[in-house]
Amino acid sequence: MVQLKCPETGRLVDIGDVPPEAHLGLALWSRPVACPHCGKEHSWTSGQLGLAMETLRRSPEATRVLIEDGSATALP
Repeated sequence: MVQLKCPETGRLVDIGDVPPEAHLGLALWSRPVACPHCGKEHSWTSGQLGLAMETLRRSPEATRVLIEDGSATALP
């Protein structure tokens, strides 16, 4: 599970499941994600997805990855 942290409330927003063996295309994109905590939309980008996938590859025991302030943290 890949998650973003809501900048308004600090609560986690689920983005979706990304298997560690998935491959990321070279297309650059950005899409809004509706936040159930603050009611605003937060950006989810291809760069964040790539960062999450790389973190999952390096931490196969992780079940979640938190994307926050340009960094990714593997979580149990």
